Order: sequence, then structure tokens, then C-alpha cells
Amino acid sequence: MKPTLLVSAVILLHVSTTAAEPFRAACVKVDITPSTPQWLHGYAPRKSEGVHDRIYHRIIALDDGETEFYLVASDMCTITPSFYHDVCQQLKQQTGIRQEQVWWTATHTHAAPHVGPQDLGQLFQKTLGDRFSIKHDEDHWQFVADRLIEGIQRARTQLEPARLGIAVGEAAANVNRRERTDDGRIVLGRNLDGVVDRQLGLIRLERLDGSLIGLVTNYAIHGTVLGSNNKLISGDVSGLVAAYVETLIGTPMLFVNGAEGNIGPRYNVGSDFDHPHWNAYNKLLGDAILDLNESIASTTDDVRFSVQQTMVETPRNPELGWLDELSDYAQVTDDGTNIVRIPVYSLVINRSTVIWGAPLELFCEMALKVRDASPYQNTFYYGLTNGSLLYMPTQAAFAELGYEVGTSPFTAQAEQDFTSGVIHHIQQLPQ
Repeated sequence: MKPTLLVSAVILLHVSTTAAEPFRAACVKVDITPSTPQWLHGYAPRKSEGVHDRIYHRIIALDDGETEFYLVASDMCTITPSFYHDVCQQLKQQTGIRQEQVWWTATHTHAAPHVGPQDLGQLFQKTLGDRFSIKHDEDHWQFVADRLIEGIQRARTQLEPARLGIAVGEAAANVNRRERTDDGRIVLGRNLDGVVDRQLGLIRLERLDGSLIGLVTNYAIHGTVLGSNNKLISGDVSGLVAAYVETLIGTPMLFVNGAEGNIGPRYNVGSDFDHPHWNAYNKLLGDAILDLNESIASTTDDVRFSVQQTMVETPRNPELGWLDELSDYAQVTDDGTNIVRIPVYSLVINRSTVIWGAPLELFCEMALKVRDASPYQNTFYYGLTNGSLLYMPTQAAFAELGYEVGTSPFTAQAEQDFTSGVIHHIQQLPQ
């Protein structure tokens, strides 16, 4: 049985009555499957022994006549912030496209490589063990970068007059993963009573004749349907569902993860791709996306958007050092307190929808708080945007401890600092 969808009305406001260039869009898909064995990321070190399903950059390009914007969803575990900056420098040199025009998100599949130098991982040896001691293949990193630049250039050349629609629904494919054991410890498992964000967001891009250009899906779920014993390259749940939807719609679909810090998949299959729970996600999530797409009864070619960025500051874990590569994300106050500076990105579409992103594995309670306080009709959080500063747990989670707290550069004050900072930013945006 398909999950019931809660669909919001699609109302896209006219922002300007003056003549403007027509809205244009494009969507492309670029293969980034490695041709040689690679270290898979997210669990203990495992070198790939083959490919189960190919992995991709999926890219949308938007142009409202004044601004070009590129959103990328890549089938990889994480992206290092410094690597994002380096790739954007290469992109600007080759195309003139500036860093602020590009959001690069990772789907967070644990069956694909990480890209970029180790950065923060070096600071968590006690928690992460030898996970960051492996020697990655820097040639693969450059391959990923080259393919990204190639894909953005291709998307730019394919921009065409377009229409846009937005809808919101729900899907029951995820679950809170912070399980309490009988002895009171918090472990990674299934917490059926825990807070979970099941909002499913969808952006539809179509040509003026109604034919589809591409979709962008937003949903919070850890890419851990496959377990630590799997050694085959895979997009995990996001790649599986994207491929299923793409087969039926005939165009690319970007899967952008949400506030998945404490959110896991409903089922895990280990390394058994024949397990019925593997393909169950095509129904639980894929069919929900298809139904939501069908629910979009109206779209508009009168699209205007604005892209902005702010910094939110919160104290750093006092026991944690820092790295020169992340100096842009650090500051020391006058009283000597070490601060983490977290970039928060925002994209406002037609003053009715705000999409905000951050380089975080955010606990879903914070995304829900921001959504509740947002003045916009639609509010979406795009997680692991432009890098990863690892986990940001809630204040309550810091008291409970657990894996995510042990891999967080923040303190229990982060929830208050971050949510208030993001809410202030969003409430100051044009409405």
C-alpha cells in the first residue's frame, strides 16, 4: 500500500511586474563510478570489490534572467569543505561561475567514497579509529572534480525555457536511529518512538510544453540500508530510489538529503541485495515521489530566486583542536573562546519557498524548529551542503551521549545558537 500523501497547494507568487528574461532550467546526470577499487566511507575501512550500481553527479541549472544557480547531488558519502572550495576555484577559472552560485550536496551513501583531504576526521581518532588513516586515491578525487565541472558546463549549455512547480508530501521510509539499550546506553539502531522528519519535498522542472526536465527530491535518511560488510559500490537508498524513479520518468532526479543526523532507514539489508527490504524502498519512497510529482497540478514560468549566505557561530568542543585547512570556519572571541563558524545557505524561490542548507549532519529536531518558525509556505533543509562539519546533535542528545556526540565538533549550546541564527536569517529574507 502506498503511503498517504499530505500535499500543500502549489502557489508561486509573482515577484516582479517588470519585463525580465524568461526562466530557464536544465538537468544532467554524469557518471562518477570509479574504475579502480576505492575505499568506501562511513564505516570501518573497506576497499570496494566491484560495482553493484553506478554512481553519479546529478545537476540542475537554473537561470531566472539575472542569476545562474547550480545544485549538485552526488552519490558519495561526504565532501571535505576544503575540497569544495578547491573545485569551485577550478570551476571559476574554467567557466567564470562563482562559488556562491554552486551548492554541492552529498547523498551520504555509505557504499561510495569520500572525496577530499581528511580535515575534521583527523580530530576524532578516539571515536572513528582508523577510518581516516587510509590513503585515498587522489586521482579519483580529481576525476570526480573534472566530471563535476564537465557536468555543470553541460547543464549550462542545455538551459532552455522552463516552468517550475513545488509540492510537499510525506513518506514512511525512515526512522529515528538513536536506540536506548536496557542498560541505558544510546546506540545506533531503531527508535520507533523517537522524533523523525518524514517530510518529502519535490521540485518539478518542465519545458513549456509540459514535458519533464528533471526532479529534485528532498528527504532525510541515512545512506545505510547497506551495512559495513558490503564491499560493492552503490548509491544505497538514494541511488536505488533515484534510479527507480528515473526509469519511470525518463529524466534525472536529484536526491538531496535532509536533516539525517539522527535518522536512519526503516530497514537494513547488510550486503544482501536480494533481500526484499532492499527493493521495498522503491515503494516506500519511490512511489511517494512519483505520486507527489503527479500531484503538481500547476507550474509557472514566472520564476525569480535569490541566493544568500550567512554565518552562524557557536562554541567549539573545548577538547578538540582544529586544522589550518578549516581556518575559514574558526574564530577566537575576545575572551579566548574557540568558535566554529557555520555557513548557512539560502535559496528563496518566488518568495513562497525557502531552501536552506549547511555542511552538517543535523539532528532533525532543529530542522523541524526552523520549519515551524519559517514564514514561508514551503521550507526545505538540504543537508551536507558544500562539505561536512560532521554531526550537530541536540542539547538533549549531548546529555545522552552516543556515537554522534562523540563525532561532533560542537557543544550542547549548538542547538540554541544554530536554530536561533538560522531562524533569524530566514525571517530577514524577502517575503
